[in-house]
Amino acid sequence: MEHNMAYNTQAEPMAISEYGRSVQEMVKHICTIPDRIKRNEMAETMIQVMINLNPGVKELEDYEHKLWDHLFIISDFELDVDGPFEKPSRESVEQKPERIPYKDELIKFRFYGRNLQTMVEEAAEMEDPEIKEAFINYIASFMVNSSRNWNDENLDKATVIEHLRTLSKGTLNVTEDDLQIHIEANRTRSKNFKSNSKQRGHKNRGNNQNRNRNRNQKRRY
Repeated sequence: MEHNMAYNTQAEPMAISEYGRSVQEMVKHICTIPDRIKRNEMAETMIQVMINLNPGVKELEDYEHKLWDHLFIISDFELDVDGPFEKPSRESVEQKPERIPYKDELIKFRFYGRNLQTMVEEAAEMEDPEIKEAFINYIASFMVNSSRNWNDENLDKATVIEHLRTLSKGTLNVTEDDLQIHIEANRTRSKNFKSNSKQRGHKNRGNNQNRNRNRNQKRRY
């Protein structure tokens, strides 16, 4: 005995799955109603059904317009009714958004990040010598303090100068006498974190040893 069972995988794909297959079948039926007045009434009723199925849609801005657009999309743009909003076109709905342009250029020193590389490029184009000097010193200070705080590495001026020259493609040529690097004395989070972790580790090991010693003494007696 053969059973004719319908599977969703064999059914027509749903245009908008959040409303369910029953809504899609009802919308398809509305498209076949010959009486335009009756068709309009059924479309209005279907909008209310969609609201009941998804009451949170009322919190969206211009939600009625969105629902009517969904109704036309579910009908595969075949529904012909006198709705309160203009019927959307298939092209406008299926149009893909423009791709967001990303910079293809590689970051020369990834540990500094792209923002610092951009700052160096802007510094290289500055014309006012005083502002340019202050900006370069700010960038150099940021490079040194970041390395100290996150990498536990102390950059010397020679390394900073070489990195500035590389990031600016050779346009920033400064000397060690030109640089005035400000070291942030209170920014020692990494070292303190490691030191505190080491102290906690010693303390925990000491507590465990004491508990084991007490446990062994109780077993003897």
